[in-house]
Amino acid sequence: MFACIHGRTISKLTSEDDAVRSSLVDLAFTFSPLVEQTTADTVVLDVSGRELLFGSASFQSVANDAELDSAHNVANKIARRATELNLKGDVSVAANPDVAIHAARSFKGVSVIAVGEELLQLGALSIRKLDCSLVGIEADRAEEIQETLALWGIRTFGDLARLPLTGVAERLGQEGVRLQKLAQGKSGRRLKLVQPPIGFEQSLELEHHVEELEPLAFILSRLLNQLCANLNEYALATNELRLRFKLENQSEHERAITLPVPMRNPKMLLRLLLFDIEARPPQAPIVAVTIGAEPVKPRASQTGLFIPLAPEPQKLEITLARLAKLVGADKVGSPELLDTHRPGAFRMKRFMVASIRKKSNPQSAIHNPQCIMGFRSFRPPWCADVQTMHGQPTRINAHDINSSCQVRGKVVCVSGPWRTSGDWWRPDFWARDEWDVAVTGSIPEQSEVLCRIFRDMASEEWFVEGIYD
Repeated sequence: MFACIHGRTISKLTSEDDAVRSSLVDLAFTFSPLVEQTTADTVVLDVSGRELLFGSASFQSVANDAELDSAHNVANKIARRATELNLKGDVSVAANPDVAIHAARSFKGVSVIAVGEELLQLGALSIRKLDCSLVGIEADRAEEIQETLALWGIRTFGDLARLPLTGVAERLGQEGVRLQKLAQGKSGRRLKLVQPPIGFEQSLELEHHVEELEPLAFILSRLLNQLCANLNEYALATNELRLRFKLENQSEHERAITLPVPMRNPKMLLRLLLFDIEARPPQAPIVAVTIGAEPVKPRASQTGLFIPLAPEPQKLEITLARLAKLVGADKVGSPELLDTHRPGAFRMKRFMVASIRKKSNPQSAIHNPQCIMGFRSFRPPWCADVQTMHGQPTRINAHDINSSCQVRGKVVCVSGPWRTSGDWWRPDFWARDEWDVAVTGSIPEQSEVLCRIFRDMASEEWFVEGIYD
């Protein structure tokens, strides 16, 4: 059973995207997921199986009172809904989609055509109302056929339907045969379904406000399961989740979680959301929840036969989220050097899994035989007692408070000082003098150790920054 809605006052749209979003299509989707938009002002929907909602008839045999009641209920329900939406249109119900289209375009109001009465109802319609595009005939060819039929004296659907099939096939070919079946109401085709607009957002209005994490987790799990099912249906994943809470005090609490790799596992996404909510809880009870996802292509990876398997990036993200909850988000990640002259300045950035491995450069310092020295930096720098003569360090006594390592002895060679300073306008400005010094007697295994020391000009304190290896 098929229903057709013809909008009388809807102008033709200019693009397919606009047509999908038209009011007629939205109306049709409220009654069936199987919808075809034949033209901008005509939609057809398959309403088979709606007997429990609108009646108890099968509509597959000779028409009777029960079948007609079921069809009328469907048509009247659609017409009432269209009136509520301020849409002026005509509705028809028939067992054939093309019959329903011609009836909705030709008859005002609500019309129902039972099985076997197609030609009786449509036979008097003008042949000019026969939509040749429904059987795949181009507009130019359809105009030629219409002129031929006019020369034959064919004026109505009934005239064409009663012509002998053999004669129509000999003179008009298969196109004429398809048109005759269309006029008889016996054409058979499948609907060209409209795909509903893709939306990766789930919302839920709560009957009672939520204050605790456990019931909220149950609600988020339900929404994430549906969201990930939609992503999986279109073979997509997400690299960003947007969470929005409507609070009892009429305010909103919004959060966005950026993922290092595309995911669509609802359990892992739920744990990440819960960690974020625990770290930054909303300030009032929650009355509505909305979760949105940014759709992207899923991550594709293939490891070699002789490469050991690494931990999954999804599990690594869960571990990082737990650490961020314990020590703070600004203390978890990868160190990144800052574009500044401040010594040792860095910040923690989000850890990202590299998808492409960089090949080693044979010209790097590791393979250069002339580069034989490295610098081991102490974090934090060791506090030191330094004796000076004429502004130059002569003796050093420094040790690590967390271990037994020490730098202690006489300075036998010194180079410096080098003064660095900056950010004088900030409270944490720096200014210091640096030396490279060689110290004897610091480590029993080595006769001398080469290290870098500096003096903080603000506090006049000495530090050992590191040693050269």
